[in-house]
Amino acid sequence: MSRKIGNRIIHFNEINSTNSYLKSNHELLQQHGLVVRTDMQTSGRGRASRKFVSLPGKNLTFSVVLHPQKPASEIQIYSLLASVVVARVLENYVNSIRLKWPNDVIVSQKKICGILLETISIPEQHFPILIMGIGLNTKGSYKDYPDELKKIVTTLEFEMLRNSDTKPDVKASLIKNDTIFNQLLRELERCLEEFSDNKKITGNKKKFDGRSALLNEWFDRARAKGRKVCSLYNTQGQANSKGTIGIIEGLTGEGYLQIRTETGDILTHVSGDIIDLSD
Repeated sequence: MSRKIGNRIIHFNEINSTNSYLKSNHELLQQHGLVVRTDMQTSGRGRASRKFVSLPGKNLTFSVVLHPQKPASEIQIYSLLASVVVARVLENYVNSIRLKWPNDVIVSQKKICGILLETISIPEQHFPILIMGIGLNTKGSYKDYPDELKKIVTTLEFEMLRNSDTKPDVKASLIKNDTIFNQLLRELERCLEEFSDNKKITGNKKKFDGRSALLNEWFDRARAKGRKVCSLYNTQGQANSKGTIGIIEGLTGEGYLQIRTETGDILTHVSGDIIDLSD
């Protein structure tokens, strides 16, 4: 993919959803790197048709058009890439960042960022277009959110104030959405180049291709090895109301979780919810 992420930015004061806007305007999907950003989403969406709650001026919400030039079966890994991008930026401000499959970013065991990847095919492109939506809670605190979310979400400003002794060089009150936005775009472009399949990374006399480097970094940041989880999907990819309990062992080359179940079998978790039983 050629540069550049953010070569064109469309900014709205308010819109229903940045992902939905792009899906409704196919002509925009022809432009790799185009970004749609809004100060307020009235109908933000998350995975599995969940709602992303947006608060005026307190979230950073945007979507990026990407042309990975890959079949749909290889798109999952971009969920991991997106969460690595967010983690790299946030670690300049706060500690205790952990990633959760497939694309959540957790700070102090609470969700601070959601990522929604959607693919769409258009006649002008041989491969699916990828829309990468990012919603980051930047301002205010968990107290600003609806009651049902207060115990599970956090914000960058709240975490910085709560742990002001850990990052004394950064003042939470001075954090601007524009600053974080630009940092995320730069890091996304860097990661897309760094983790390209044909990129070779040399270190400690070993060579790693970009895909392996991405999978390894995500796995480390998720602290996933040996974590006990419950997969709500079975080996056929069908919903399992009871869930399957096991221990995370690794990732497939496509970015799917590999879980060793209580019977000793390896379950490849392709979609659906993962309940963390280790926290």
